[in-house]
Amino acid sequence: MKIESSKLLTITFCVISIFVLTHCASRNSLIPGVTSGKYIEVFFLSENSNQYFVRPIEWKEADLNLSIDFTVRTHKKAQSNDPVTFSYTLEKNTPFNDEPMLYFILNDTIAVAPSMVESLVSEDNNTYVKYTSQIEYDGFVKMISAKRVEIILLDGMKDWRIRMPNKFYKAADEVKKLLNIPKG
Repeated sequence: MKIESSKLLTITFCVISIFVLTHCASRNSLIPGVTSGKYIEVFFLSENSNQYFVRPIEWKEADLNLSIDFTVRTHKKAQSNDPVTFSYTLEKNTPFNDEPMLYFILNDTIAVAPSMVESLVSEDNNTYVKYTSQIEYDGFVKMISAKRVEIILLDGMKDWRIRMPNKFYKAADEVKKLLNIPKG
């Protein structure tokens, strides 16, 4: 059975088209609200901007339950001081003395301090608190690129030095890949 060259060309074109369309449809970052990875959800905002939501990372340190998530918006004309919004939830058996303050320490040398801290929730006689805050984009990039990230949590005269869990570094790898941040 001999196939005409025009039919062969048509079949080849169809196979290539199906391959290209399948490949394009599998690129999650182009589809609004589609999960792009285990830790990240991507939202298409406009032609030049996306929003990346790093799902809550939860862990326990001594008698303290912690949860932290980040929301990063990127656009074509991004600035180094653009804000990255994050929320953190703290819960423990005894009430917090004051409003807890949180700082990030990167590789034991660089401190990243949040700004615009706002209390969202305080329940159960101040044993459960949730805050939202911001850090500059450059500080966020340094944080997800650091080999070791710790949190300093200040509560009145009490302070904790808390290591970020392994889930944070896995999520950071996903974010770096999506934002095209070189491994360093």
